[in-house]
Amino acid sequence: MIKPVTRYLILILASLTVTGCALLPDGSSRTAPQSLNGSTPTPIPTPIIPTKPVYKVQRGEVIKSSEFLGRVSPVVEEELFFNVSGRVRNLFIQGDDAVTQGQILADLEIDELERELVSTQLELEQAQQELAEAQQNQADLLAHAKLQLELAQAKLANAEQSRLNDLAQAKTNLKIKQIELAQAQSKDPSPQQVVAATDFLKARIVLQKAQQAYDKIAYADDHGSSQEAIELEQATLDYDHTKAAYDLALQEIASYDSDLALLEQQVALAELEIKRLEEDGTGNELGIEVAEAQLDVNILNRGIDASYASNVEHAKLNVQKLEAAITDAQIIAPFDGYILSESLTEGQEVTAYRPVVVIADLNQLELSNNNLSSSDLGQLAKGMPVIATLSNRPGVEFTGAIRQLPYPYGGGSLNTVAAGALVDQSIHITLDQSPKDLGLEVGDLMQVKVIVEQKQNALWLPPQAIRNFEGREFVIIQDGEIQRRVDVSIGIRGAEQVEIESGLSEGQIVLGP
Repeated sequence: MIKPVTRYLILILASLTVTGCALLPDGSSRTAPQSLNGSTPTPIPTPIIPTKPVYKVQRGEVIKSSEFLGRVSPVVEEELFFNVSGRVRNLFIQGDDAVTQGQILADLEIDELERELVSTQLELEQAQQELAEAQQNQADLLAHAKLQLELAQAKLANAEQSRLNDLAQAKTNLKIKQIELAQAQSKDPSPQQVVAATDFLKARIVLQKAQQAYDKIAYADDHGSSQEAIELEQATLDYDHTKAAYDLALQEIASYDSDLALLEQQVALAELEIKRLEEDGTGNELGIEVAEAQLDVNILNRGIDASYASNVEHAKLNVQKLEAAITDAQIIAPFDGYILSESLTEGQEVTAYRPVVVIADLNQLELSNNNLSSSDLGQLAKGMPVIATLSNRPGVEFTGAIRQLPYPYGGGSLNTVAAGALVDQSIHITLDQSPKDLGLEVGDLMQVKVIVEQKQNALWLPPQAIRNFEGREFVIIQDGEIQRRVDVSIGIRGAEQVEIESGLSEGQIVLGP
């Protein structure tokens, strides 16, 4: 690039050349002198002074945009690979094939793993069967133990109720016997015996006197009809009667003592029965039976031997390990889509983690570009509006927005980069109208324009009108017959417009370099 000072020197030299030509005699600058032999020499052309471009400071909309090509690409696209190295056994797809999620696309030679998996699955089934049988047996024993517990509890409850009933009856019997004893004690026959003994003694005395009186007349002829005989007979009858009454009183006293002793014994027996029922040993025995049944239930509630479940888990881990090893040796479609490309042949040796298949969902398309510079990416942001055009449809614009930018300009994180994960370095753009609806296919190109900055009613000049010397930006303005330098402050820098924030006013004339 020619520096401004150099430009000034060239202009000065050009001016001197023109001035020198003007000092020649009239017409000498236009006609060469005649040669000595009279011939006319070739005329010297007049130098053309280059015209400097002139720019006018204008006011209007200033736009800074970024333009690049966008390739139509799937929103969902993934490179697939084997997780282990090996030899390809089967290839089930080819380019442009439609596949479904979970479909096996290719696999390596894993016959030994598959046989081992079958054996391990059988071991798992056996362990699961043993676990199920142990659980069923434990459930049956637990049900039986619970039934025994319920029966023991019912027996204990019935025995307790029966004991309570017997205790209530015994207490009632005791009260009855106590009442009978009290009644018997209140009917003491001793006074009657005393009366009977007194009457009997009186009758015997009367009889003795009557006998003595009769003995005195016993030799008389009419003693049988005498008063003494009559009194003796009466006294004898009274004696027999009082003696019978006395004997009966004696019997009653003897019976009373035995009855009283019997009632006292019955009261004591009733008290003993109450004490026995209150200290019932049968209830204690049934309580022990209930406790033993409860213990059986508690033991069975602990579950079966842990080794059954452990065997199942061990077999599951073995199956999962083999399934994972087989999955590592397979390429499986992660979603419904189409095969964009594949670089496999059966019998080919492949390296782990090296992409060999590309799958995409062609129902969702967008624009992408992975070749933008860091300076271009640095001025973009997620959500910025874009305008896309097709070369075969001039004048037709399609709108959209930036969906995603690569790290560190958009998505992702430093941790992801540090971990060595695959990082998408592309810019992704979503159009308001689907590329598929526009008739576009994967790989087609569109011209993309992103409005980075925009300002209305701003002063502006074209970029070529701005000069720079050692970081100082200025312009040369034509002020009448005088040209002078003016420093300017720049705002938005577009490809065709540069915003002038200060230093100039609308309508001023600026000379180009």
